[in-house]
Amino acid sequence: MGTKKIKTYQKLFAVGVCSILLFTVYFYRDPNRTIPNGNNLCVSPADGNILYIEEYNGLPKIYKDGNSYILKDIDKYYKNGSYVIGIFMSPFDVHVNRAPVGGEVVYIKHIDGGFYPAFMGDLSKKNERNIIIIKNGSDYIGVIQIAGILARRTICTVKDGQCISMGQRIGSIRLGSQTAVILPKDKYILKVKKNDRVYAGETIIAEKIKNK
Repeated sequence: MGTKKIKTYQKLFAVGVCSILLFTVYFYRDPNRTIPNGNNLCVSPADGNILYIEEYNGLPKIYKDGNSYILKDIDKYYKNGSYVIGIFMSPFDVHVNRAPVGGEVVYIKHIDGGFYPAFMGDLSKKNERNIIIIKNGSDYIGVIQIAGILARRTICTVKDGQCISMGQRIGSIRLGSQTAVILPKDKYILKVKKNDRVYAGETIIAEKIKNK
């Protein structure tokens, strides 16, 4: 009887270990993507669903779990207003982030966080995040990586001054959370709406207005 119990525990242990290994492989997957052609396009930086689309004439804001914080450091890039598109990344989505446009990385800022759930207070003081600004011609496109209660780390793999291509890998967020895009609203027409499913490097989320 004791031997049968040991064998049962061994089987359960083996199943648990295999499940963890399979999830790890699944989580760290990094599939190739078909990047669309066109310097007038802006693609999604993340896999996930569109959480919100906001329009601003003043300082842009990022929302998460009912909280918000103002992006004071980058308002100089969006003097004529901006669109902010928030993308929810679940733990089951591909966690790799890609460049929404090609260009030069002109601004990178990392803010440490405590990884607390949003209901515990001011999100801007709790959640780790990266702010990346890419200059494409005369336009500035922002990517914000925001960690959540499960996401333990935001990773940026590009450097200030680096030239990158649209769809190029620029970082990741462990276990998902949220990635947001900031676009100059006088230069782009949005091609997505709330709840749309998007894929990093493939889904066109905005198109530049001609002659802008």
